[in-house]
Amino acid sequence: MKNLFTLLFIVFCYFGYSQTSYRVTGYVFDAKNNEAVFGAILYETKTSASASTNFNGRFQITGVTGDTVQIVCSILGYTSDTLTVTKANRDNLKFYLKESSEMLETVEITGVAEGNIKAFLDRKKAENIKNIVSAEQIKTFPDMNAAEVMQRIPGITLQRDQGEGRYVQLRGTPPELTTFNVNGEQIPSPEGNVRYVGMDVIASDQIEFIEVNKVLTPDMDGDGIAGSVNIKTKKASSKEGEFQSTLSGGYSDLRSTPNYQGQFSYGQRKKKLGFQINGSYFRNQQGSDNIEYDYVKGPFFGSQDEGRDNYFMQFNEVQLRHYNITRTRVGISPTLDYQFNEHSRIYLQGMYNRFSDYEIRRRKIYTLDDALHENYYLYGGINHDVRERTKTQELSSLSFGGEHKVWKLNIDYQVFYALASEETPDLMEVNYDNPGQAIAMKIDRSDPDYPKIIFPDTANARFAEDYENYEMDNLLFSNEKTLDINFTPRINIEIPTSFGKHWKGYFKTGGKMRWKSKARDIQSNEFASYRTTSFLYPGEGPPMTIPSLSDGFVDDNLLNQGYVVDNLPGASEVRKFYQEFPQFFIIDRLGTREQSFGEDYSAKEVIYAAYAMFRQDYKKLMILGGVRFEETHINYEGQRIVSDGNRFLYMDTLTDSRVHSFLLPQLQLKYSVNDNLNLRAAYTESYARPNFEYVLPYRQEQDRNEIRYGNPNLIYPKANNFDLLVEKYLKKGILSGGVFFKNISDFIFQYKRFGYEGDPSNFSLVELTAPVNGIRAHVYGAELQAQFMFDFLPGFWKRFGWFSNYTYTHSEALIQQRTSANYANQVILFGDNDFNIQNSEEGIEVIQLPGQAQHTANLAIFYDYKKLFIRVTGNYQDDFLNELGADKDLDVYYDESFRLDLTANYQLNKKIQFFVNAMNLTNTPLRRYIGGKSRAQQLEYYSWWIRGGVRIKY
Repeated sequence: MKNLFTLLFIVFCYFGYSQTSYRVTGYVFDAKNNEAVFGAILYETKTSASASTNFNGRFQITGVTGDTVQIVCSILGYTSDTLTVTKANRDNLKFYLKESSEMLETVEITGVAEGNIKAFLDRKKAENIKNIVSAEQIKTFPDMNAAEVMQRIPGITLQRDQGEGRYVQLRGTPPELTTFNVNGEQIPSPEGNVRYVGMDVIASDQIEFIEVNKVLTPDMDGDGIAGSVNIKTKKASSKEGEFQSTLSGGYSDLRSTPNYQGQFSYGQRKKKLGFQINGSYFRNQQGSDNIEYDYVKGPFFGSQDEGRDNYFMQFNEVQLRHYNITRTRVGISPTLDYQFNEHSRIYLQGMYNRFSDYEIRRRKIYTLDDALHENYYLYGGINHDVRERTKTQELSSLSFGGEHKVWKLNIDYQVFYALASEETPDLMEVNYDNPGQAIAMKIDRSDPDYPKIIFPDTANARFAEDYENYEMDNLLFSNEKTLDINFTPRINIEIPTSFGKHWKGYFKTGGKMRWKSKARDIQSNEFASYRTTSFLYPGEGPPMTIPSLSDGFVDDNLLNQGYVVDNLPGASEVRKFYQEFPQFFIIDRLGTREQSFGEDYSAKEVIYAAYAMFRQDYKKLMILGGVRFEETHINYEGQRIVSDGNRFLYMDTLTDSRVHSFLLPQLQLKYSVNDNLNLRAAYTESYARPNFEYVLPYRQEQDRNEIRYGNPNLIYPKANNFDLLVEKYLKKGILSGGVFFKNISDFIFQYKRFGYEGDPSNFSLVELTAPVNGIRAHVYGAELQAQFMFDFLPGFWKRFGWFSNYTYTHSEALIQQRTSANYANQVILFGDNDFNIQNSEEGIEVIQLPGQAQHTANLAIFYDYKKLFIRVTGNYQDDFLNELGADKDLDVYYDESFRLDLTANYQLNKKIQFFVNAMNLTNTPLRRYIGGKSRAQQLEYYSWWIRGGVRIKY
């Protein structure tokens, strides 16, 4: 039935196509340098027939009628031109546009103005609601990676890692509800647990455009409830060879360390052949100072039997952390295309990114048990540990495709291959704990963000500093690798249509397949202790004490709060010691198996997608609609480690195979009140594929007394999306405002509760976490954007400009009532058919959707005149729920933040530009809190960093 409907629709559209109309084709060039002009608007004066130029300056206007017509070509920054066209000379027209003297009076056509114009024009003519950022706009901000570029877009919030933006959250939803693409196709994730891609892996100078599609069309992948991010790499457009390069250096304040950047690109069109290559290198030696708290909820010591309502918040751990980090980001993106004629071209596009993160983490951990009250603990311990690792992420893509006009059909096709990997080849982590008896600890919370640990009992306080007798608690060596591969062929066929004099448009259909293969393999050796002698080996090893392995590291004023982190083993010293005396280490067999196999998995997916869509323009109205069908076949395999609580018993291989199908109708309207005012409305349906950590059958042991499960029985979330937008294009800016609403069913969240994995007499009480489906969630909000020059002011002030956007978001999510931390008597057996971590009692709880920040805003004022451009930018994002706890008191939130950045460019001449960028001038920390704002869960500082250099273009 579906195939019959498609066939009838094609036939109807074909016979409706006006046989008297014809097409007009040609190119638009800059009269001064003969470069192709992208984004020029061309239209026939007597009808609504129009088109715009692509990156090669080419255009094609369909539905033209009349023996002789006038074609007008216009674009901001150039003087409009008009050509008279007949049926005999309708192909290969050439427009040569001259720069507008009116524009040059106030703003020279520099990269800044040109980039804004291109982005605005692309957004203006877009069929769907989207935001676009161009390479020239990116240069006016100090952002180093793709995530930080996107934070300037309305409705975007970020999760950060070591001060840099990493995960992108769109319109008040978690990052797993957004898809990430390069050159129009989904890319795999290098990380083992998730599908979404940390955008810090892609350098900002690799990007020609970033498109954030907030409303999907039927020819886009349907698995983006929040939307779709698409990164376009640079292409050749100049007939003259064009070379650009950037060299810069800088300084990071916290560790007084340098950073370096180098970038180059070269592109040229030689007749029919175009070639472009872009490369970049960035290296930053940085660090962070951090204090973190782990909390539990339970009765105070001595009151366990006084009733079920005596559970109180109390500390479980206080961690002082010192990081030294070296980050290296390398990228290269070549493009080759061949233009047979104006109707036919093929291309080959590649992209390679490598993100390496070398880290030494030093920690002093206070473990706290048996609380008399929240600030006094009878049973405390001190751990000193060090972790050294290099994590490398690689993301590569290669696409071969073509665009051809055959008879009246526009056909495009592509074969896309992408590979993502993450490797941690030689992780080492060692932990020492204090000797002797437990240490009583009191917490001074006069400053709640920076509590101080006090030892009230002098009899056992001496064990805190008896470093000679600290004992190795565990030593871990690990090698982890994740590999994710996408192979995607696709084809699209477009047929122009015309009904009468005014109805013009097209019918489009197509399909794709995606083969995905993802696997993670971890090989670990965990040692429980070290002994100086062995029954199996002769000889005797030396003592393995902290002083004997120290590398002399001391930080006596961490966070500028007087915290002391010292007397730690050195990473190189531990590695060398193990290499010399491996025979005296006692392996932890259960821990080694859990570390080596508990997170291993393999996942295979085959995705089938097909769609049918149409567009019809009637005078100023555009109607776009259609339907998309997607079906996913999955085959997953994971592991279960079975123990009696202390000893390894056996290991199971768990598998899961099933099929998920979705039919997604979509409808969009755009009404052009005039050339610079658009009204848009849309209704779309979309869904999301869960993260791999959610749906894989696995059991994973986390830090102290924390266990995570996968849940293969999850239902895929689905959403109904409504959008309204008004956008007004100014001569040098834009004003826009819109509202959106999402109704999401079966959204996924991590459900936590306390319980036992077996007989409580043999198993300890642990915090159990598993993903489950919520009932439904509503997300609604409003977006406002204003960007303009103050050209209505006199003299000097007209050279200033304003950049701003604001997003308000609200959500209500319904879940099954969580089990209070007081109720901890349930036995939960992972892998059983009746596995159910949720509360069996009836009840509904209302929560905020994780990832939803109520207020986000970007505010900037800039000065742009001739050779000088200066911009000061503030970015604000409100607090948002990040992770649900076992009950409301244990919910973890990202706190609100405000960051101030500065960039300045000086154009010495047409070839040379100097620039300075300064980031995080406000020294804004990453702060997370638990339950309420007054109870910090993490506080991490990075200070500010700066870089300056030169850009060369010739």
